[in-house]
Amino acid sequence: MRWLAYVLITAGILTMCYPKLKSYYYTNQENQLLKSWNHPPNEQAKDNYKKLNQVFTETEKPVNPSMRSPQPNRLLGTLEIKRIHLRLPILEGASLANLKIAAGHISGTSAIGENGNAAIAAHRSYTYGKQFNRLTEVKMGDFITIATKEKALTYRMFAKDIVKPTDLSVLHSKTNENIITLITCHPFKNPTHRYIVKAKLIKIVNQ
Repeated sequence: MRWLAYVLITAGILTMCYPKLKSYYYTNQENQLLKSWNHPPNEQAKDNYKKLNQVFTETEKPVNPSMRSPQPNRLLGTLEIKRIHLRLPILEGASLANLKIAAGHISGTSAIGENGNAAIAAHRSYTYGKQFNRLTEVKMGDFITIATKEKALTYRMFAKDIVKPTDLSVLHSKTNENIITLITCHPFKNPTHRYIVKAKLIKIVNQ
């Protein structure tokens, strides 16, 4: 009869542990869903984001002739922020050549206007009012407008942050979320970090 006692003890232990095991199971399932909801950046986006370190630090150095001229046919549209009186062209690719004259869409991140997270980088120019040198003045709730040949997209700022250049979380995207992430160097001189502004799409008008 000793075996029966062992069976009953084991059954009792399992009965007591069942709620915890059930909770653990569903917590694990929940975490898996959250992981599928929050998409990390792909390898192309990661590589291009890391290249910003070189782009942001070489603004005063001679440009390689092969990188000297941006491609006009890569013009995606314009970015406008009325708060800081900024209107800036957006080119595809955050290269050294592109960022000398425009903002650059980081290739590998979501296309502008499509679901996901479209990352756009620009320098902080020493000329007042140029590029992203006044990005820190943009406030929560301010509107950011991107105009393409097909659409006028209005975004509302909902977050800002200062992160290390190695922090790739700023490129993460979520299913059914349509946002842009504006990226520039920080502080203005001798930058060691990135200044980040995030805005969510709230309106689309066909041109």
